[in-house]
Amino acid sequence: MTDLASTRVLLVDGSQLITEGLRISLHRTHCFRVVGIAHTVADAARCLRSVLVDLVVTDFDVPGAGPLRTVRDTAQYRPSARVVVLSNADSPSWARAALDAGAVAYLLKTSPVAELLPLISAAVRGAPATIDARLGSLARLPARMPPPASLGQLSAREFDVLAEMAKGMDNARIAQRLFISNDTVKTHVKAILRKLGARDRAHAVAMVLGESSEAFVTT
Repeated sequence: MTDLASTRVLLVDGSQLITEGLRISLHRTHCFRVVGIAHTVADAARCLRSVLVDLVVTDFDVPGAGPLRTVRDTAQYRPSARVVVLSNADSPSWARAALDAGAVAYLLKTSPVAELLPLISAAVRGAPATIDARLGSLARLPARMPPPASLGQLSAREFDVLAEMAKGMDNARIAQRLFISNDTVKTHVKAILRKLGARDRAHAVAMVLGESSEAFVTT
């Protein structure tokens, strides 16, 4: 169990506004000490190699590489550090991917700071894996996921498309929800299938959720 008063924190997010807001909020608690701030995957890796950290608070998709790269880099460079993913995406699939990659919590950036800080503190203290309550229970999602390396090849937008596919959305509805064209959706779907090594859409979703393909074709 980590003593919160001595918790060394690395903040990783492409937005300087987000990292500065987190830094101020954590400082006010007098429990955390921010020892590094990074805005790209490369900067985060340099910090992890050179600075001792107990906690990494990172966006799901940091500029410079595929999603969750910083989560995996933390496991490599600072295996004892705990990782909290702070994301804008209210996607159970993304949350499951984050936990399977090694994060101990998946929280939403839209949460009030008064709610976020206790959850981050609990994660540092060794609480079980935490999912933002607004995502609902992930109990229905089996633990099996594609290897992290496969998921990590997807771009942030491809993850968006995959999450909508998992909800049973066809290309037209995905295009409407993500404000992109049908042709763009088709391009992303082809890239997802290729990168995951999936036979078709149902197979790609089955790989993510660990269900049989038939469970998704009629959703």
